Amino acid sequence: MKKISSTEIEVRYAETDQMGVVHHGVYPQYLELGRVSWLHQFGLHYQKMEDQGILLPVYNLQISYLASAKFGDVLEVETQLKEQPKVRITFLYKIFNNQNKQLLIEASTTLVFVDAKTKKPMRCPAFLLKKFGY
Repeated sequence: MKKISSTEIEVRYAETDQMGVVHHGVYPQYLELGRVSWLHQFGLHYQKMEDQGILLPVYNLQISYLASAKFGDVLEVETQLKEQPKVRITFLYKIFNNQNKQLLIEASTTLVFVDAKTKKPMRCPAFLLKKFGY
């Protein structure tokens, strides 16, 4: 399954450092916006999943910084699922500068399905697999 979502973000001044570029610590927030947008295409919302007892903490985050974004740039975050989720779910990302289509970031995040009551890892619920097309 290779459904891709695309999320547009305009860089805010507060997200930049003294050199006028996006601070490296801001990119994980952009990835989260992409992930939330990806889930929305399936009618899913983090809060509703949490209300159903499903937590998704980040287990692993990898980012390759290829080029810098600056204040006022309009970015496009492309998000896709790497493979069928089991206990873990892995997303792949590419962040582009929309003005010149330059690839700025390649990243991945792996999250773990956790039962909210027991705080123990759990398999991806069947209803989510069905929504994702598995």
